[in-house]
Amino acid sequence: MAMNHSPRLSLAPNWWPMARAEQHAYLDSLLDSPFERIYLGESVCSLRDRLAPRTLLTLAEQLQQAGKEVVLTSLTLLGSERDLALLEKLCQQQQFAIEANEMGAVGAAHEAGLPFMAGQGLNIYNLASLDWLLSLGMTGYQPPLEMAQPVLSTLMAQAEASGSRARFELELLGYGQPPLAVSARCATARVAGRNRKRCDTVCQERGAQRADSLEGDPMLLLNGVQVHGDRPIDLLDSLAILRELKLDWLRLDPGPTLDWHWAADLAVALREGADRFDPPVVGMRQFWQRQHTTVALSNE
Repeated sequence: MAMNHSPRLSLAPNWWPMARAEQHAYLDSLLDSPFERIYLGESVCSLRDRLAPRTLLTLAEQLQQAGKEVVLTSLTLLGSERDLALLEKLCQQQQFAIEANEMGAVGAAHEAGLPFMAGQGLNIYNLASLDWLLSLGMTGYQPPLEMAQPVLSTLMAQAEASGSRARFELELLGYGQPPLAVSARCATARVAGRNRKRCDTVCQERGAQRADSLEGDPMLLLNGVQVHGDRPIDLLDSLAILRELKLDWLRLDPGPTLDWHWAADLAVALREGADRFDPPVVGMRQFWQRQHTTVALSNE
């Protein structure tokens, strides 16, 4: 087993409908968790029963005091004055970096002088774009979900050669339901016969809903304005490749079940330099490595 560069664990726990009491209890359970970085905040819809920014900051400080790195996440789509107001409140504080999931958040963070993590929704594919975001305050990079491993390896090699790689941390969704699409319309509300403006936060009652194929096979999870794949992405059989990439953070999204009890064993496997780890439910293990063609990236 190789013992070189090993990623640390990060957690994105607040992407699914949860009552405030559930959110408090869940975040309290993270104080002694194996996750070294935790993303807090609402990334799906500002209409949800979310924690108020002031309460969120208090919880973030508690997690920080427990030795966790905290990042405040932003919405994946800005579509209203309410959404913009939430983003502005996130950027008014100066204690925590934010996760920018669309370009409006990049602009707001840059204007406020806040460091930001470039979320996968920014769709950054080449070195020129990475360098531009670095000039605006980017400190971390999450590749687009569909970027294959050879493409990412080539991009990171280019960043290493240019001297840019040392200026940001690389993070990948290592396990979790992949966010496949985001829309201004809410699929959860539509299924209930409502529209987004008059949804009555039906997602809080129904949670994430599964959509099956015509053959009856589980296919998608409806999460408000987001649509996720039903089967989790699972890179945990590729830990050796992740070390070769010099991955800094391996991200987990436990999905609607919020079950991460096995993450402590994963943290041990990462520290010991294991080449693979088998979670309780194995997901799509070929999704990330599906392309094996010669890769050429252009910065023109």
